Amino acid sequence: MRTLVARAAFLILSLAPAFNAGSSGFVAAQGADPEQVFVYGINAAIPDNYIGTFAPPAAGSLYLLADLTSVVSPRRTEIAFWPITNEYRPNWSALNELVPGVLEVSQNGTVVSEIEATDYTIHFEQNDGVTTAEIFLGAEALAAHERFEARQAAFQQATDAYFQAERAWQEAAAEAAERRRAGETVAAPQAPLRPDPIGIFSNGLNKGMPIDLDPGRYAIRLRGADGTIVPGSERDLTVFAPRRGGVGYSVVPETRWTTPDESPAPNDVIYGEADSALYLEPRISREYPARAWALLQNPQRAAADAGDWEWVNGERLIDARLEVVIGNQVVAEHALTPYQVDQLPGSQLGYDVVEFDADAADAPAAPDFAAYPIRLDAPGEQYDIRLVSDRGEILDGSTRQVRVPANPPISRLFVISVVPLLVGAIAITRRQRRVKLSRPDAG
Repeated sequence: MRTLVARAAFLILSLAPAFNAGSSGFVAAQGADPEQVFVYGINAAIPDNYIGTFAPPAAGSLYLLADLTSVVSPRRTEIAFWPITNEYRPNWSALNELVPGVLEVSQNGTVVSEIEATDYTIHFEQNDGVTTAEIFLGAEALAAHERFEARQAAFQQATDAYFQAERAWQEAAAEAAERRRAGETVAAPQAPLRPDPIGIFSNGLNKGMPIDLDPGRYAIRLRGADGTIVPGSERDLTVFAPRRGGVGYSVVPETRWTTPDESPAPNDVIYGEADSALYLEPRISREYPARAWALLQNPQRAAADAGDWEWVNGERLIDARLEVVIGNQVVAEHALTPYQVDQLPGSQLGYDVVEFDADAADAPAAPDFAAYPIRLDAPGEQYDIRLVSDRGEILDGSTRQVRVPANPPISRLFVISVVPLLVGAIAITRRQRRVKLSRPDAG
């Protein structure tokens, strides 16, 4: 059976940096007149990963996380306004030009940092269905890019050899089948093995200014080679940090593993259907200012109010076990388990989630995800789950209540729907009776 990797592929493609995105997103905006402008390409660092975006002239503020290395790249490109999303789209394939200069970072009117462009590359890697990223700067970027290209070349060579071997195997298999039909005893030829996937995606070798600042409000601008400020380069910069952390879960229902639910906040309740299984992927979660978090992902976004906060799931946790608790009693424990997802044969269009077995003949190269399994049986069932470390300590913020919604009988639903009608009918009857009693006699 064919193993599905749709979610993994989507994650890798969606993390491609903004200013290497080609013409993606611009085709839809071709109804507007494009203009050549100064923009900032942004690779915004988040825990264990990067988000690629860009800031056109209409985005006057940039938002980045503290204690992580993000990269901004001053560039000239074509943009056009797309009214459906109320934002500008870039056409990097038409124009993608690095603007030379030094990035000046100031705070309260004082220049606190001057950053020159350097080589950088970001490598995205997948393990157990989770995409992580690592950035390389300067000489390390050159070396990392060289290693990646060598790995690509080796994979391409192995792939070419595999296809040649597969064609030879198909011919040998056809010949063996023909000889068996003629009455000979012929051993089936051994099929070749596919080469292991390269496992890494790179955004290529680029130039940009790495930024790693303490939380605070800053201003940035690009000073050109002639000593003047490049027009359109002055922007505000907000560097922010989470106010607290906890444990979150990606909740994977067995019937729709490609669209998991998220439970990042400690007061979340996890719901599931009766007679089903849920798979909980543990994450480190953090609470960010909602407006800053939204604008980090897209500086053009209509963001939330400044006072709101938002819990966000981040990198995964691996060193813990999950306990199921009813009352004060631990009734079950689960280890983090790798799974593979197989498509059901035929026209059922479903999936089958099974434990990953690396020794199985049809096993994929790697599991699709790793999670804690929990069962949901009867309507109205509820219990708590929590993570416990190897030292027996309950991880702060890891406790959740798990519930199966009760299915009330049809008669109860009927009564609930009829009660307002009865109350209304009684009120109307009383009102009509009062009107009749107060009406004067004729004569």
